[in-house]
This record gives sequence, C-alpha cells and structure tokens, in this order.
Amino acid sequence: MVSRADRVDDLEAALASDATFVDDPDDQGWMTARSGGQSLFVRVGDFPDEDLWSLWLGDGRWMDFTVPPGRWTLRVPGRRWPAGARPRLPKNEFHD
Repeated sequence: MVSRADRVDDLEAALASDATFVDDPDDQGWMTARSGGQSLFVRVGDFPDEDLWSLWLGDGRWMDFTVPPGRWTLRVPGRRWPAGARPRLPKNEFHD
C-alpha cells in the first residue's frame, strides 16, 4: 500500500537491483517490489496520455518511464486489481 510518506532513499541502488513488480493488492493502478533493500512503488500511467509507468520517489517527485530499467520486470497494464483494492486516483493524489 503506497502512501505519500513512502520514498526511495537510494535510487541508484534501486535501479541497479533486480526487481519484479507485482500488483499492489490494496491500490488499483499501483505495482510494488523490493529492490536494493527498499520498497518501490510504480504507478501505472494512463498511456499514451501519460508515461506508461511512474516510480514514486517521495517528496512530490516521480521518475516517469516507458522502458523499465534493465533488471526490472513489470507487466503491461491490462489485468484487474482485486475487488477490495482502493480506487485509482489521479497522479499526485494519495489515499492518506
């Protein structure tokens, strides 16, 4: 479950580590992984109007991308989140 308080403390380590992202069961439109010893949260964008993915860095910052870093595995959007997941919010809005 992503929150505004989450942050990436070491982006370089996160980008250099293996990460397999899975759907966040609590939040529609988000995927999560552990990489470089930290939790990462990727928002699935409204492609083509937005970049395909956006990594939440914290403090209002994002890393937008359409091609994932070489050691990351992300699925292309299309699968549905569980029925109990919180609804998708616009970028920069959080449930907390």
